[in-house]
Amino acid sequence: MCQYETVHFSCGHMERRLIKHCHFARNDPNHQCFGAWCIKREWTQPHANCRSCIER
Repeated sequence: MCQYETVHFSCGHMERRLIKHCHFARNDPNHQCFGAWCIKREWTQPHANCRSCIER
Protein backbone atom coordinates (compact mmCIF):
# COMPACT_ATOMS: atom_id res chain seq x y z
CA MET A 1 0.00 0.00 0.00
CA CYS A 2 1.24 3.45 -0.90
CA GLN A 3 1.12 5.90 1.99
CA TYR A 4 -0.56 9.29 1.70
CA GLU A 5 -1.22 12.31 3.87
CA THR A 6 -4.44 14.30 3.71
CA VAL A 7 -4.44 18.07 4.13
CA HIS A 8 -7.69 19.93 4.86
CA PHE A 9 -7.65 23.63 3.91
CA SER A 10 -9.71 26.52 5.29
CA CYS A 11 -11.44 26.92 1.90
CA GLY A 12 -13.05 23.50 2.41
CA HIS A 13 -10.96 21.62 -0.14
CA MET A 14 -8.81 18.59 0.60
CA GLU A 15 -5.48 17.54 -0.93
CA ARG A 16 -3.94 14.09 -0.88
CA ARG A 17 -0.13 13.95 -1.05
CA LEU A 18 2.03 10.89 -1.61
CA ILE A 19 4.43 10.13 1.23
CA LYS A 20 5.86 6.76 0.19
CA HIS A 21 5.44 4.32 -2.70
CA CYS A 22 4.67 0.69 -1.92
CA HIS A 23 6.93 -2.14 -3.10
CA PHE A 24 4.96 -2.71 -6.32
CA ALA A 25 4.80 0.98 -7.25
CA ARG A 26 8.53 1.41 -6.63
CA ASN A 27 9.28 -1.41 -9.07
CA ASP A 28 6.73 -0.35 -11.70
CA PRO A 29 8.16 1.96 -14.41
CA ASN A 30 5.14 4.31 -14.13
CA HIS A 31 4.92 4.01 -10.30
CA GLN A 32 1.38 2.65 -10.56
CA CYS A 33 -0.15 1.21 -7.42
CA PHE A 34 -3.13 -1.10 -7.78
CA GLY A 35 -3.49 -1.79 -4.06
CA ALA A 36 -5.42 -0.07 -1.33
CA TRP A 37 -4.54 3.44 -0.17
CA CYS A 38 -3.24 4.02 3.32
CA ILE A 39 -3.76 7.46 4.86
CA LYS A 40 -0.80 7.77 7.23
CA ARG A 41 -1.23 11.40 8.36
CA GLU A 42 -4.14 13.80 8.35
CA TRP A 43 -3.81 17.47 9.23
CA THR A 44 -5.53 20.84 8.87
CA GLN A 45 -4.22 24.13 7.48
CA PRO A 46 -6.58 26.56 9.28
CA HIS A 47 -5.21 29.77 7.73
CA ALA A 48 -4.36 28.61 4.19
CA ASN A 49 -6.31 28.04 0.98
CA CYS A 50 -5.59 25.33 -1.58
CA ARG A 51 -3.65 26.01 -4.79
CA SER A 52 -6.74 26.17 -7.00
CA CYS A 53 -8.40 28.78 -4.76
CA ILE A 54 -5.20 30.87 -4.64
CA GLU A 55 -4.91 30.83 -8.46
CA ARG A 56 -8.44 32.22 -8.88
